[in-house]
Amino acid sequence: MILVAKTHTCSICKTIHNHLAQNIHNFDSLDSYQIYIDDIERFRGEYVVFSVPTIMIFSKGKELMRQSRFFDIDKINRLIAAYKA
Repeated sequence: MILVAKTHTCSICKTIHNHLAQNIHNFDSLDSYQIYIDDIERFRGEYVVFSVPTIMIFSKGKELMRQSRFFDIDKINRLIAAYKA
């Protein structure tokens, strides 16, 4: 599962989901969610999200990777490929 934490006022956050969909292999086969942390304040504290956009990748309930602001698409692809196999 890929989760993108963002806010309503973040201009970069508005395009990150589309960018991920175009650049990450197998993105369509993953469950993906977008969370507006200004709507769900509790999420920010529980998942310790200090900046947006933040991408979190989970597998079997465990967080495998987290990246904020700057994203390494190749690293994300390798992680997804490793867990999809």
